[in-house]
Order: sequence, then structure tokens, then C-alpha cells
Amino acid sequence: MAARPGEEGVDTVKVFAMQLDMWAPPKDDVLIRYNLTDHFKEGDVSEFPEVTVCLRARPVVLMSYESHISIATSDQDNDVLHMYRRGEHHGFYYNGVRQYGFLNMTNDIGLHEWSHYCHNFHHGEYRAYIHGELAASGPFSVPHKVPLPVKGIITIGQEQDLLAGGYDTDQSFRGHIAQVNIWNRSLTPEEVRVQAGCAKSPIGNIFSTDREAVELLGGATVELVEHSYFCRKDVEYVIFPEARYMAESRLTCNRIGYEVYTPLNRADNIVLHQESLRFAENCLSNYHLWIGVTDQEEEDVWRKFTDNSIAETQFELNEPNGGTGENCMLMFLPNGLWVDTSCVIKWPACVPCEVDRTSPLRLRGFCFSNEAETFYEVLGYRGEKPYLHGYYGFMVYRSSNYSWEMFDTTVGEVVGILDVPSKDSYPIGRHTWTLRRSMCNYLIGSRIPLSFSICDNDEFTCANGDCIPKERRCNAKDDCSDLSDEEDCQFIVLPKGYRSERPPDNETEGLAINLASVVRVLRFMEISDIRRVINVEFTVEITWNEPRPKYYNLGDTLEWNKLSETDRGKLWTVKLQFPNVYDGNIKLLSEDLYLNKIAGPMPPDYNNVRMDTVYHGKSAMMVQRLHYSGIFACTFDVFYYPFDSQHCFLQLQLSVRRELVKFSEDRAQVEYLEDPKLPAYILKGIFITVLESGSNETRYSMLNVEFVLARRWKMIVLTVYLPTAMLQLVGYTTLFVNVALMDVRMAVSLTTLLVLYTLFSNTSDALPTTAYVKLIDVWFFFCIFLLFFIIVIHTVVEHMVNLSENKNFTQVLPFDPRRTMEKSMRPSSPEAERLLFACRYILVPGIIFLFNIIYWGLVFSETF
Repeated sequence: MAARPGEEGVDTVKVFAMQLDMWAPPKDDVLIRYNLTDHFKEGDVSEFPEVTVCLRARPVVLMSYESHISIATSDQDNDVLHMYRRGEHHGFYYNGVRQYGFLNMTNDIGLHEWSHYCHNFHHGEYRAYIHGELAASGPFSVPHKVPLPVKGIITIGQEQDLLAGGYDTDQSFRGHIAQVNIWNRSLTPEEVRVQAGCAKSPIGNIFSTDREAVELLGGATVELVEHSYFCRKDVEYVIFPEARYMAESRLTCNRIGYEVYTPLNRADNIVLHQESLRFAENCLSNYHLWIGVTDQEEEDVWRKFTDNSIAETQFELNEPNGGTGENCMLMFLPNGLWVDTSCVIKWPACVPCEVDRTSPLRLRGFCFSNEAETFYEVLGYRGEKPYLHGYYGFMVYRSSNYSWEMFDTTVGEVVGILDVPSKDSYPIGRHTWTLRRSMCNYLIGSRIPLSFSICDNDEFTCANGDCIPKERRCNAKDDCSDLSDEEDCQFIVLPKGYRSERPPDNETEGLAINLASVVRVLRFMEISDIRRVINVEFTVEITWNEPRPKYYNLGDTLEWNKLSETDRGKLWTVKLQFPNVYDGNIKLLSEDLYLNKIAGPMPPDYNNVRMDTVYHGKSAMMVQRLHYSGIFACTFDVFYYPFDSQHCFLQLQLSVRRELVKFSEDRAQVEYLEDPKLPAYILKGIFITVLESGSNETRYSMLNVEFVLARRWKMIVLTVYLPTAMLQLVGYTTLFVNVALMDVRMAVSLTTLLVLYTLFSNTSDALPTTAYVKLIDVWFFFCIFLLFFIIVIHTVVEHMVNLSENKNFTQVLPFDPRRTMEKSMRPSSPEAERLLFACRYILVPGIIFLFNIIYWGLVFSETF
């Protein structure tokens, strides 16, 4: 098709307006329509493999479908081409097929702002430009044909479900639309940038709203503007008519995403002054309005709060006059000129806030399916107060001095009522509303918390509307000025039907959940081989995954995620039994439950009132810490005493069947945190294994902690073995005493034997009573028997000497030292000498040597 006249462009541009009244409900009959069929003569080509559609749009209210342009050729082919937007997401139909391949094609909402779109279809390839820049590209679905029939009825601002009809209020466009152009070719990127600019540009050779005489239906209007109109940035503001100090006034603006307004020039200042007069009575004084400038940074250089640029000042006569002590600005009520003042002065005044839609207010607490439905802005006045306008038609306004209403303009119904504590209060922050109609799952009359704030999805909303990073929520520090960030710090939300007596299920059906465990032995308080027990203080740390609940506001460290006793009582936790506890002597000293974060949070729920950080159950591990002190039975085998090593056990058994819960052998650990050198033992080793206990019908998983305790024998050797060896040596030396000194030999031998037996008796009392002989008993028995043998030798030797002298009687005479000397000097028996010689040098040393070889060989084999 040849280019049509007028394609080179037009001097002025038509801007069409549809349904601008934000308080009115949407209509389905407000649109722009044009019949393309009249442009084609019989035989002309009206289907093109290349088509470009460009337009500008500026919505004032959003709808479920913001329909930009719709082309239909019949009732059946009603979606030949349909370009629409849902919130931030764009979509289109091509030859009746909805395209799903460009879900990431998004741009800002752009409420009250002009956006330029160009859609290019080139032989099955799609390219989308937003503000002249490529936003998406790629092949699209064309199951039937590539050429697009550019004929039939064009509808702007509605979708056609039928040819030139079948309109829907939810698919209408509310706002301004302009420069709708269609080409039968692909525009180059440079041509698209020209179209998106503010200068005069070519118009479509198939269709253009600036050339065609389109139909305006349902009250749609049109006006002519210059091309530069689309790049003009209008500065808007809203006055809060309550007298506040400077810091509080600026905070009021900041809490709605705005900043204190500064007029651009004298004309703007006059307009602001005139508008402020309507609130003069509320602003209390002749210096009634704060201006958003300061010279705090550099004296007499007044910069705007909004962008730190230098402002064009409008000073009253003889102002400024405060020097470095007056860095803020007030407007003088009689003439609107400015006077400088202190920023901390206790002077109340009203404040104008400059509109900034980059951070919209968000309504949280309902169940909107589109995030843009939660967006609000502060606009003009109703009831002499600024009102809040929801992007999708909700209005929030003051209905009386102490009451605010939420009104749904789409259906003309009041949604909810909020009672405020004072006539100067606003619904910013978290408040409890009373519903006047059912919403989500709430019935009429329900009182529900809702919040208005500019907080993003990664921020927490304080009760007063301030925003803090989510990481500061429930961190044991008061980060909100109203201290609300540390209120209601719940960590868990249980699903409906959760039962605390039932353990979680394994992801693989039919398998038990595995528990990781760490047993930390803190100290041995007693090891008694007499009582056959060990007294141990220890902790058990058990870890598992509990996927059923959801978790809130988890910190990065374990101690931050400690659950309260109330929360702990709601959850399934591990219960332990101790099969080898002695006489029930086990005491639970403390029990704590933590959440260990192992993954990131779920995507934020923009409907959540406070925007708590929510984690899926699989994103954290339950960590249960149990602190016990208990006495446990231990079978002491003291045969090798004092060179023995004992094996004692600490057994921890689950109270739930092994088919449901078990300890993981690969993740079972044991740690000993004290000095292994105990008073009487040395801890040579500590081991942990996972065993099973119970009957054939019911089996339980059990941790078996084994302690290898080697007795410290050095002191016992010094206090027992060394003295007994010395006594043994003393007894042996009596064999070398003169045969004639029988009294000396017997006295020493018997005394040594008595001392040895007393030592044996005392040592035995300190040992457990056993039915078997212990190694130390063998030592004592040998020493006693050896001394006994030596005493017998002395007796035999004496007897042999007496026989040799043939003395068959004993003569009792008065004591005479000379006779004693004579007796000691008398000769001994040769047989006695031979016996003593054999005992001194062969028999006794041989017995001692042989015994020690066997004895210490047995000791060393056990010890090493």
C-alpha cells in the first residue's frame, strides 16, 4: 500500500481524554473508534507480514486490563491485534493468539505520566520499545499465519469481544492517549527514538489519530497540544493543613514518599500562596507555611530539599536576617514572601509536600492479586484534608473529624472505616479498620489491621509508618522510633491441623526422618568403681528439618532464632530416654529450641501488613539443645587394677519408633570439652555409634556413647607397689642375717608380714568387691606368700641348727650377755648354710624374677 498523504507529520498533536473523573465508576462505552476498511480499495493488499504500532498513554486510574488498541475484523476474529497492560506487565494478542513468551516485558506504572510504546511485528519476530529503548524481542507464536490483516474496526481504550462491541468495564482505559500510529513496515530503532521524542515526527501510513477523523464515544474528549507537551514535567504538591514543627512537618511528607515543596519561581510561589489561604485558619499564625529549602550546607545558598539544587528565593523585605542560626524557611501569610528561621524553633506551621510517585504508598493487609492494586498516592482535598487515591480506584478520605473511610469507586461502596485519635491524624502506618463490606476472607464488621506506608518489599513497616530494613526486625534492638519492631516477634506459624505429637514426614514416603546429633560431654563429676557408676554432665544437640510450619524474621546467627517456651510447646520435639541410667538419677537442667537458617526467604507477600520476612519450612533446621546431669551404670572390670581400662557407656534412646524417627549414623558426633586427665583416670577415647534397642515388635534408634577410661596408676605404684616391694626386699634381707640371730630374723619378718597384710587390707577396702581375684590381689598374695616362705625358711634353718647341736632340751638360765654372745659365735649347721645359700641366691631371687616377668608382662600387655 502506498504511503498516504500527511505521513510526513503534523504540527500539533491530538490528546484524547477518557474517564478522567477518579471518583466516578468505570464505564464500558467510553472509547475511540475508527473503521479501517474504508481505506482499502478492492484488490488492495490489507494483510502485512510487517506492522509497527506506536502510541502514547498516560493513565489516571488503572484497570484489570488497560486496553490500548484493539483491531477486529469480525465477531469471530475479534483479537486480530490487541495491545494491553496489566499493572507493570504488557501483553498482546496476534491473529487471535495470546502471546505468553514475553512475561518479563514490564515498565513502571507511570500513573499521571506519559509513556511511549512501539510494537513491531516482523515476519514472526516481535520487538517492543518503551520510551524509545528496546524492552523485549524474540519470536512469537503464529500457528495460523504471519501476515496481519490491518482492516476492520480499530478501538482505542477498549477490547472488542465482538466487532465494534462486547466491551467490558474491567478492560477500559482511563486517562490520556495520543499519537496512535500504524505502519505497514518495521520502523528502525532510530525512527522509534524519534517517535518517542518530543519533536515533530512522521505519522503512520496506515492509521494515525492525528490524521483520521475518529469517533469519540461515551464522553471521550480531544484537545490539541504542541509536541513539547509530552516532555513537560509538571510539579505537583499537596498541602497538609496541620500546624507542626519543621522536623515533624518534613517527616509527614517523607512518610508518604514526598518531600517539602519549593516553588520553582515567583509565579509558582503566588499559586502556592493562593492555595494555602484556604487553610490559613488551621495553620495558626502569620508565618503559616514551611518552604522546602535550607542553607545549612552553605550560608545564604538556599538549596531545595527535593534535589539539593539552588532555589530561586522569594524573600520578604529585610530578609534573610538570621545568619547561621536560621537555616529554614517560612512563608509570610499576608504576601506569600519568605522569611528565614531556625530549623529547631518551636514554631508550628502547615507544610506543602511535593508529589513524587517513585515510591508510592502501599496498602497492605488485603488479598490483592496484583501488586499495583496496593499502590496509592496523595492527591487533592476532600473534607479539607488530603485524600489517598488507589491506583485501581480505591479512595481513602476523611469523612468526619475523627473518622476516615475507604471507598471503592468501581462499585460505589464503602470498604472500611477507621477511627483516629485526633482530627489531625492520618491513616498512615498500621491501624485497625472496621470493614463495611466483605473483603478477602473477612466478613462485614471484621476488625482487621491494615497499613499505609512507602516501605518496599524488603522493609518492615513500623506502626507509625516509618520503614526500617527487614534485618532489623526482632533483633533485640529498638530500631523503630515507636519501638514497634520488637513487638509480637513470632518465629513460627503453624499450618491448620498441625499436631505436636506427630513427627514430620520424610520427603521419601515410607522412610524415617534422620536426626543429626552432637553429644558434648561437659565434665565427669564422679567415677566410682565401688558404686559402679559414672556421673556425667552433658548436652545433646539434635538437628532435623520440620517442613510443616513457616518461619518469620530469622536472623543469621543461631542465638537470634531462639524460640520462646510457648512456641517450643507448639512444635514436635525430640524426647529422650536413658536405658542405662542409674536408679532414675537423670536431671534435665535446660532445654532450648533454635532455628538455623539454611536458605533464603520466600518471595515477599506484598499483602502482608508489616512485611515480615517469611521462610518456608525447608529453609531452616530445628536445633534442639538439651542439658542433662545424670548417673549412669557402668560395668567395671577391675581384674587388671590398677592398670585397668574401663569401658563405660552413655545411652540415649528415642521415644518414637525407628520406622518414624532415627538417628543418622553419618551425622552423629561426640565431643569432650574438659581436660582428659581426670583425678583417677585418663580419658583415652570417646566414641559414638548408632544402635537399635527394643523388642522384635518395636525398635528404637539409640545413640551409644562409649568412654575408654584408663586408670592413672603412677600414684598407686608409688603408694602400694613401691612400699610392698620395699617390704618384700626387707623380708628378703633377713635371709642374710646371722643364723644365730633367730630373734632378729623372725621379728623383722613377722613385722614386715604384718605391715604388708595391713596395707593389703586397706587397699582391698578401697576396691569394689568382686568374686574374682584382681591383679593387685595377686601382687599382695605373692608378697605375703613370699614373706611367709621366708619365715618358714628361718624356722627350718633354726631347726636344722638345733639338730646339729643335738640339743633335745632347752635349758632355762638367768639372762647372761656372755651366754648370748657365745651362742651367736657358735658354728652353724652345714645343711642350714646350704639351704640359706640356695634361698638367698637361687630360690627366692628366681621366684621373684619369674613372678615379675609373668606379672608385668601381663600388665604391659593390657596397658599398652
